[in-house]
Amino acid sequence: MKTNEQLCAVVNLDESESKLMPLTKRRAVAALPFGSRYRLIDFPLSSLYSAEVNSVALFVRGSARALLDHVRSGYPWGMESTVGGGLFIHSGAEFKEALEKLEPDQISSYYQDQIDFVQHSKKGYVVVMGSKMLCNVDLKAVLRSHIANEADITVVYKNVTREFCLPESIANCLSFEIEGESKLADLLPAREIPKKETKLAIGMGIAIMRTDKFIELTTEAANNRIKGDINVLIKHSLKENTVHGYEYTGYLKNIETISSYYEANMDLLDEDNYNALFYRSQPVITKVKNGAPTYYSKEADITNSQFASDCVIDGIVEDSIVFRKVTIEKTAVVRHSLIMQGSKIAEGAELDYVILDKGVKIGPGVKLKGTKKNPLVIEKDREITVEKGI
Repeated sequence: MKTNEQLCAVVNLDESESKLMPLTKRRAVAALPFGSRYRLIDFPLSSLYSAEVNSVALFVRGSARALLDHVRSGYPWGMESTVGGGLFIHSGAEFKEALEKLEPDQISSYYQDQIDFVQHSKKGYVVVMGSKMLCNVDLKAVLRSHIANEADITVVYKNVTREFCLPESIANCLSFEIEGESKLADLLPAREIPKKETKLAIGMGIAIMRTDKFIELTTEAANNRIKGDINVLIKHSLKENTVHGYEYTGYLKNIETISSYYEANMDLLDEDNYNALFYRSQPVITKVKNGAPTYYSKEADITNSQFASDCVIDGIVEDSIVFRKVTIEKTAVVRHSLIMQGSKIAEGAELDYVILDKGVKIGPGVKLKGTKKNPLVIEKDREITVEKGI
């Protein structure tokens, strides 16, 4: 692949996990399985691949094992280069924070590691992004807009309806100096926007700036003990910088809660949503796993569902997403559910609005039911039987 000599990337995966428990008990938000064969990290990495960015740093809080196992050298996304690029992974942010309390006069290593990376990349610009905003962004177009506007910083946003934001959402909204133009006046938490405002310009946590501007922002943030996503840093320096917005018009979902994660997966069963996310001008890439085609027996009855490879399906499946190596036995019924890799559903079991994490075994005759707004989540590797219950 060609390499972008202008752009490097800082991917901040220091994202809130509490409202996605228990799915994030042993994995970062970025490592959450999605759409039968992907993980959330695939989407920012794929955007970087299409922008020909091969110098990328991931900054991870908490357990990084699942993420590291998936990403490895970054080969599928063209980031395995040892000349002028590469994929650099920094984990254990919470341990570094604990150590910094013993040396309060030192610059935060959370920012120092990022500063060191962008300096060593020798690129002119840096893009900062996360993984919880599920989207497929053309970063080359964002960079062109940034340069054309002669902006200090360019942030990506999408115009959404009020219903897009949960009442407790921590997302930020953009306010423009003049309606219809791109120059920003302020960034405000969604909950502070008056209820009468039915349309919002939601910030997507993606920003492009020159590397020297990034170093300036992060150094100031470290000195003032400011922590948060890139929108927080920009808000604190808005008066001193010219900040422009770039409007994204594709599919977007903010993965903040179990409900929003479930809804994002279910959205893929709508062809328009699927095409908006996957069939833009740039591909979505994931780690290749070879396997046999899924087997559907004569007894299988499938309606509006999506399957990965290596499954054996003998039962009824409706409006569901099924990951790799799943077995659904005869007379089992699965509706409105996410069934993750390696799970097994025995004869006579019935699941409705359920999320099974990896490796879950559901015994014969078990009946599990959640709701559309509150799907029932079964933790990884659990075994549920009629006798044991949940």
